Amino acid sequence: MIKNRFIRCVALSAFAIPGAMAATGHAYLGTSLAGSHARLGNSSPQISYFSGATITDAYPLNDNYALKAVWGINGGYQFTGQDKMPSVALGLGAYSTLSGYGFDGRLIETAAGDSGATLYHYDYKIKSARLMAEAQLSWAFGEAIPFVDAGIGAAWNRSSGYGETAVTSMGYPPLPGFQSRTHRNLAWQAGFGLGEAFNFGQSKSDYQHERMAIGYRYVDTGTASFGGRNAIYPYALNLGTLRTNDVYISYTHLF
Repeated sequence: MIKNRFIRCVALSAFAIPGAMAATGHAYLGTSLAGSHARLGNSSPQISYFSGATITDAYPLNDNYALKAVWGINGGYQFTGQDKMPSVALGLGAYSTLSGYGFDGRLIETAAGDSGATLYHYDYKIKSARLMAEAQLSWAFGEAIPFVDAGIGAAWNRSSGYGETAVTSMGYPPLPGFQSRTHRNLAWQAGFGLGEAFNFGQSKSDYQHERMAIGYRYVDTGTASFGGRNAIYPYALNLGTLRTNDVYISYTHLF
């Protein structure tokens, strides 16, 4: 008797919980496009080695920033806030640069006791992609929806395309470029923004299913580096942490 009642309770709960969720929230799917301003944590990496004397190669950047577009897609479930409580959205987001952030600088070689000399100009790119678990709190004031959000996940930073050109035509021929390398890192992000709720066209729904928003997001994607050039010059070039400040527009549909 007790066993039968327990089974009936479990069965009723299994049907009631999804029904309650459907009544108090909506699944969502969205996309975004950002203008991303990236900076590297190490703006002047150095490599020191011994070749008859201690030699230091410095790689200062000309400008420690790069601008690129970042495309994203996200989806999940939003629980509608009750009374004055905010709505809570939980989901996943995937983001990637459309092309690599471009950086350039100089290779300055300094032997012990000598003044440094610029031997080469160099350039390279870093492409970054990440997969994030995300949470967002939003408040509805009519059609205006301010929000704050945060996320944590994994990022893949790929450094590639390192190339050098001699400063003068009489300069030393460059060694082979640093080898491309991909770092998988723990990443995190946080931001805020303002959205607008609406329905397309002649929709008869009482609920506004569409969202357009503009927002800001700070992102820490973790480290980036290059591998050594070759067996003669096996030293890695450590670029530090790649961090970005993104301003984006987004569109989201709630089902």
